[in-house]
Amino acid sequence: MPVDLSKAISKLDRPPSSHNWVRFVRSTQPETTKSILSFVRGMPRFTYQTGSSAIRDRLALGIDYDTAVAITQRSGAPAGRGQNRALVDAFFEYDVNRKYPKFAAVSFERQWFRVSRDILVPVAPLSVIREHERFVPLFLCGWSQIQLSISQRRLLATVCEDAFLSLTDYLNSPAEFLFFPKNSEGIRESEVWSRGDYDLLPESELNDQVMLYLAAREEARAILAAEKVAADRASDEAGEDTRTSDPTLFDDK
Repeated sequence: MPVDLSKAISKLDRPPSSHNWVRFVRSTQPETTKSILSFVRGMPRFTYQTGSSAIRDRLALGIDYDTAVAITQRSGAPAGRGQNRALVDAFFEYDVNRKYPKFAAVSFERQWFRVSRDILVPVAPLSVIREHERFVPLFLCGWSQIQLSISQRRLLATVCEDAFLSLTDYLNSPAEFLFFPKNSEGIRESEVWSRGDYDLLPESELNDQVMLYLAAREEARAILAAEKVAADRASDEAGEDTRTSDPTLFDDK
């Protein structure tokens, strides 16, 4: 299916959530530009929305495993139902020992990491629970593979700290980052980071990362704009060729 270049260009101004956004920021500008272009041109076959919703309901409402699995199977793209079930399976397996409290979720508001005056990256945990008299934000990422460099992991920790964990309610709280990647046998296993596991980026390095992203974003915009001009020109020329080649009712025979 051809890429809708107008939509691709508009996606540049709507960054995805924090754990997806940090994947764009690579070690060089060309790599970062390539990652951004891949995102805005792409259309994922499925998302982890149903699996995430089921896990959120386990934390907030105490639903059981069978109910959680049913949530993943009755909605969402059919291509992702197996992946979403695998995510739920892995979470419940992890929870056998972790034992998250039931009915302990509290309300919270999504926050934003400011990249520039106009560009904001959404930052929000899957859930915030109250445990041992403290609030515990739980950030969930449904990827089946974790392909983040140490720098990107530090960037993710820094973005979440800056936008969300620095709020008064969470200043002295633990936080968990939940990942369930596939192992060498294709089975999902838990990989959990705690707050403080990765050193936060100093302000100067964070600014460098942001500037790298902004420069790559503008480069991606220029590439897409040039492609759109070329596509529009080709479309116009094709239309002209069709109109000139069609016989009219008044052609002499």
